[in-house]
Amino acid sequence: MSKKDKKEIQTLIYRYSGPRANIGYTFEPLRYGDTDEPKLEEIIFIYADDFDIVLSALKSKYPLDDPDTGETYEAFDPCWDNPIPESIWHEILTELDAWPAKEPELRIFIDSFIAWVRAHLKRANGIIVTGNL
Repeated sequence: MSKKDKKEIQTLIYRYSGPRANIGYTFEPLRYGDTDEPKLEEIIFIYADDFDIVLSALKSKYPLDDPDTGETYEAFDPCWDNPIPESIWHEILTELDAWPAKEPELRIFIDSFIAWVRAHLKRANGIIVTGNL
């Protein structure tokens, strides 16, 4: 495989301009009962610097229960998997839709994220957010 053919995870960027390999979060579809790993084109990455707005919406939903395992997650974990069910994502997206973005670039970033989540929720039970701290 040539370097040109190598697939990469899509990165959504608002203001981050540092090195490519930095701290951030991956988002991937959550499908209960599916043992297959998601394809790279189904995953997005957001650098920690650009994650603040989404993080505030996520943190407000905790504690939350995983409908698949029944496990209760007391708080968002920036170092591990955070399986978030579809119903919670709809609440988060409603908040992000209403976010008062004063900068056009911020609104574009938020709208791109919202579009990605909505598209994947059509074929998933939720979205897993994984931090790499």
